[in-house]
Amino acid sequence: MYFIFDMDETIAQLYSVYHSLHYRDFINLKNKPYKKFVAAIVKQEISDTPLGILRPGILDIMTRLYKLQLSKKIKGVIIYSNNTYLESLEFIRDIIHTHIGTNQLIKECIHWDHYMRKEETRNVHNKTWNVLRNIIAKGKYKDPNVHPKDVYFFDDLDHPDLKMNIVYYKVPPYTFKASFDRIAAIYKEALHKVSDSEDISDSNKVYNKLPPLPDSGIDMMLDAIKKCQRKKTKTLKNKHKVV
Repeated sequence: MYFIFDMDETIAQLYSVYHSLHYRDFINLKNKPYKKFVAAIVKQEISDTPLGILRPGILDIMTRLYKLQLSKKIKGVIIYSNNTYLESLEFIRDIIHTHIGTNQLIKECIHWDHYMRKEETRNVHNKTWNVLRNIIAKGKYKDPNVHPKDVYFFDDLDHPDLKMNIVYYKVPPYTFKASFDRIAAIYKEALHKVSDSEDISDSNKVYNKLPPLPDSGIDMMLDAIKKCQRKKTKTLKNKHKVV
């Protein structure tokens, strides 16, 4: 079983953090300031007043999926996005992995310019089962026997080919925009010093005084997890019966 997630407006809204991720200090995503930044973001996201970069409830969803992975009920998670900036996907992956304490849950971050996505129609930015199947079969999971019914996909947009072939959930778009000021303070603290030329403020600042609220998108993901659990339980019972 695989759980595949779109990123933008499905599991995250990066509008307010975009500038932070594009400055030269963060080009090397393995450096210490970046890790400190990620850890600080996680701390805020699990607080009583989350920033709202992640859709509320996503960290809990990923924790549940990791437990399913440990029990071998799912093989893993993929972030499959039309975002062209791979580092954005990796940032969200790193937040999730930092929270759950592993780097094994999300083994693939597939952005729009991934070398295996060339056959997808670029003028409409569609996503197709054939490409996704090849990625699962030939990518890091190396699973040539993946079956459509074992793939749960979550996206805020319609992708007809995927909807016809796999278990597809269209979730409501997540549009909450986190406070620029709060993110800027975390960014500056992580770097210790930021030059005037690297002011990450924005003339179109968005101020959200209240944290984002959970929505039906999380309910859909929880429903999929429950279906996965029931499916595996039923399969194990049937196997026991045969023996």
